[in-house]
Amino acid sequence: MIDIDGEELTTAAEVLVASALRVTAGERFVVVGDHPTTPIVAALERAGRAAGAEVAPLRLDQLKSYSTNHSGERPHKVLPDGVRRAMLSAQASAFVASAPRAEASMREQLQHIVGACRIRHAHLPGITPAAFAAGLGVDHRTIAESAKALYHRLEIGREITCTSAEGTNLVVHPGARRWVIRAGSVAPGESVTFPTGSLCVSPETIRGRFAATASLGEFFGARERLLREPILFDIEDGRVTRVTSAGSPELVRDVEAMLAVAPNSERVGLVVLGVNPSAPRPIGAVAVDQHRPGLHLVIGDPQSKLTDAGWSARTSFAACQAASSLHVDGVLVADDGRLVSR
Repeated sequence: MIDIDGEELTTAAEVLVASALRVTAGERFVVVGDHPTTPIVAALERAGRAAGAEVAPLRLDQLKSYSTNHSGERPHKVLPDGVRRAMLSAQASAFVASAPRAEASMREQLQHIVGACRIRHAHLPGITPAAFAAGLGVDHRTIAESAKALYHRLEIGREITCTSAEGTNLVVHPGARRWVIRAGSVAPGESVTFPTGSLCVSPETIRGRFAATASLGEFFGARERLLREPILFDIEDGRVTRVTSAGSPELVRDVEAMLAVAPNSERVGLVVLGVNPSAPRPIGAVAVDQHRPGLHLVIGDPQSKLTDAGWSARTSFAACQAASSLHVDGVLVADDGRLVSR
């Protein structure tokens, strides 16, 4: 358990409100949370009021949907009326509540309102206080500058290499594939998932070995949090061919089962280059760890709508490193969880 004090939550809330959502005086700012995220909701409420906004803090576990005869008890299959009414007059909003699968349709309804009403929306489903504080410690203008500088190098870059003391030895050729920048810029009508701060690509080729030493996504992460032993992925022609770990045989079996679920489940969908220095160390949550400086992977679906990849997969999970050395065409750009200035 990572202890988070009020000052860290306050700083993170101010970053989200001021530099990401750019909430200003006179605007209406809606914050949707629940009981587990009460400290985050309170910090966002304070930050919104400090910016001069009218803040509407709402808790999903205290709301009902009378228009649909819904009992109001979670899981909510539809958006509660109180949230709907508040969102219709909002200019900015943040969703920080827990995110059970049964409420997916409710979250989709909320995001539909975001687009229809041109709201600037920060989406943080299932965020914990620890991840909120660790992933939002740096002004997003600084993150955007770092992302832009790295993007310019990647535009002309031909080869990315990554090594680590734990066994990573990867060679990546992005080819002419599109790089997607995730730097926390939120335009009206957009929903952006936070924490953020990375560039990603569905690579043309990738080969070698990747040592996950921080965290794995999906249900692996819910069970393991910080990895106790490195999980080694051998990759040939863009596909994971072998998974090994000296001390986690059960986790290896579960990962192997995930890789065999469906066609392309074993393919490397995304190479992720983190540029967010907020967390000085991994916290065991991919929501934060995949944006720390260095190279991380998403195995499975390549998010083809964003990356223009010519394939898809039914499954995906992130695999993150704690520390690595990252080079673009032989030039060091990140080392040991820190960006290298040039």
